[in-house]
Amino acid sequence: MITFVETQTLNLPKLFGWLFLAVLSKFIIKMVYNAYISPLSEIPGPKLSSLSEFSIMIRRPEGRVFEWFYQLHLKYGNVVRVGPKFVLFSSKEAVRQILVINDLPKTDAIAGIRADPDIATLFSATDRTFHKQRKRLLSPAFSIKYIASLEPLMQSCIKTLIDRVKIMSSLTSKSDSPLQFNENGLPIINIHQLVQATSLDIIGETAFGGSFNLIEKGDHPLPGKVFQELKRRVLYHTFPYMRPFLKKDSWTDEFIQNIIKERRNLNAQGKKREDILQILLDARDEDTNEGLNEFEIQDQIMEFLIAGSDTSSFSINMALITLLHHPEKLRNLMNELTSAFPDGPHQSLNHENIKDLTYLNAVINEILRLFPAPMGGILRQTNDDMIIDGYFIPKDTIVSASIYQVQYSKEIWGADADEFVPERWINGDPVELKRNVFTFGAGSRLCIGNNFAMMEIRLMIASLLLNFEFEMVKNQDLQIVQFITPSLRSKKFDVGVKVRN
Repeated sequence: MITFVETQTLNLPKLFGWLFLAVLSKFIIKMVYNAYISPLSEIPGPKLSSLSEFSIMIRRPEGRVFEWFYQLHLKYGNVVRVGPKFVLFSSKEAVRQILVINDLPKTDAIAGIRADPDIATLFSATDRTFHKQRKRLLSPAFSIKYIASLEPLMQSCIKTLIDRVKIMSSLTSKSDSPLQFNENGLPIINIHQLVQATSLDIIGETAFGGSFNLIEKGDHPLPGKVFQELKRRVLYHTFPYMRPFLKKDSWTDEFIQNIIKERRNLNAQGKKREDILQILLDARDEDTNEGLNEFEIQDQIMEFLIAGSDTSSFSINMALITLLHHPEKLRNLMNELTSAFPDGPHQSLNHENIKDLTYLNAVINEILRLFPAPMGGILRQTNDDMIIDGYFIPKDTIVSASIYQVQYSKEIWGADADEFVPERWINGDPVELKRNVFTFGAGSRLCIGNNFAMMEIRLMIASLLLNFEFEMVKNQDLQIVQFITPSLRSKKFDVGVKVRN
């Protein structure tokens, strides 16, 4: 006799109810742990930050996260929790511990701003061995001796800038000119655009075999495309669900591919040139003897275009903006420059003659202090449990060295920390003061191009000020935003200009 076992009908609503309760319980337990039990729960900060980084995410598209972090430090102190596993530190001791003493690695999250999450570059490397190898590979192109040899190429780009501005400054309101004129009849130029274009031309000339000729061509897509790619990478990293809609613009890839193709053609003709591009093409792994593939070369070039142009041009533009807002400081600098070059800028203006000018260096150091490239902080990740600034920080916590706060600290810089005071670098000990400026980073991740950047900044500021007088145009949008690197939101800084007598 065959018997049948009676089976119970599957109750799907009940099953989904149990699954929902299980997921909800896990979520609640995680929230309770993050808010009240985690070692980081003792650290002050906005209440919602213990549960999510949502407050950071909604600010990233505007490029204003660094301002929010600054306000949080003012409210909560040197140590602030801004995410379930994300803590800001702004004391000089903590910043030095993170960047120098412990030399913590970059966060895994930095893979989100790569062109390919699985392929690292010098800037985005998290693996110390890879970073060390890539830095050693590129370091010959950034030695002081080699950089000095690049000065004629840099000077040629700056000369093109000066000639261009002279032509523009010679125009009058009566001429058939597309320019506008201020109340004194001076032509108005967007010096921000010209400086950024010059920085890109310098990178092209010194690193990739020839100037991009952005100054001579006038309006060119490259600066805008670089900024567009910066913003795309930030959004790509911040909002993963939007990635299908954040496609990379093929224009930049094609532009870089043409650079590589032209160089390979020259190499085939025996016309080899020693620069960063050639180093990348000739690079070979010590163990496998394999070279970089096309994508790796292309991505590293893009990184140098971003890092080598945006940061230097930002510092130069902020120097001009700040000096025009402080006429007495501008007069002090002009007194030094005209004393050094009484017959004008044609009198052997070179880096050797200006690198030790006291007030020029004081102005630049103060600009680098007030407007550091990593305004939003330098992110690292703990590779072990450790104590930072008296707090227990578990392994795999994201920690930010809030250098913007360090460089505005009244405890370090005095009551006038918020002010532009180049004299502090003359009256104080500049070596000791520089220990508290982290614009170029610190430790093993110190910017490989800092000497190159300083030469460019000195030469361009001195050349512009010795050749021209600038007048501020009122009511401009000078809001700073940061998408990986900082810049003016408007991409515009208008000045009236005339040739200096």
